[in-house]
Amino acid sequence: MIPLQRQQRILQEIKNKHVISILELASNLNVSHMTIRRDIQKLEEAGLVVQVSGGVRASNKILNEPTHYDKEQLFSAEKSRIGKIASELITKDSCIYLDAGTTSLALCEYIKDRDDLIVVTNDFEVSNYLIKYSNVQIIHTGGCVRNKNLSTVGHLAANTISLLKIDIAFLSASSFDIDAATTPDVDKVIVKQAVIKASNKKVLISDSSKYKKVASYVTFFTKDLDVIVTDNNIDKSAVEQFKAKGIEVYLA
Repeated sequence: MIPLQRQQRILQEIKNKHVISILELASNLNVSHMTIRRDIQKLEEAGLVVQVSGGVRASNKILNEPTHYDKEQLFSAEKSRIGKIASELITKDSCIYLDAGTTSLALCEYIKDRDDLIVVTNDFEVSNYLIKYSNVQIIHTGGCVRNKNLSTVGHLAANTISLLKIDIAFLSASSFDIDAATTPDVDKVIVKQAVIKASNKKVLISDSSKYKKVASYVTFFTKDLDVIVTDNNIDKSAVEQFKAKGIEVYLA
């Protein structure tokens, strides 16, 4: 098992038990204590977990964005299912926005054979994939480059988006709860807000590991959303609360 696979298993174990000991993790994954501690250090640097005496628990505070490569290895099956459901919401001849993130990249697999779409994105991996494998028309927003996330942020990206009329936007989130989506990167805020303003329909695509997490800056409020597509591991009470706000919820 490669490190990122172990780290995904660790996150799942923590999600199931809330707090788990180093000893139990080492036993469950059949690796040494030192290996588990290295994995936990990596997850802690990403703001995903917090070490406690003899063990580890989930962190609900996101301090840093994981790299694109790290995110791509986490919850990939859930992201693929989310991408498939999200793709089915796209009507013919649409102009869509794909936000930076690996769930957007997963969605690309399900639209690559379409030739009736305009795709706006600030994500280099999304645009590169679509250039190689699809016939869609691509508009990249430009902007200030975030090397680790392979995407762009800031006023230049937001200005491009403000000049467009987008039919449906697929928004990502570092973290979200009942009230809002948040990010540790303040330069993402202006981009997300431009997308909210420019789009007719707003869809959050995010796996359930991001739920009940929080970061310093609000990117948008859930009242701005029309749809949430997530996986079926999300709290059932959360689904009911989102629906009570008038938001459609699809579970992958």
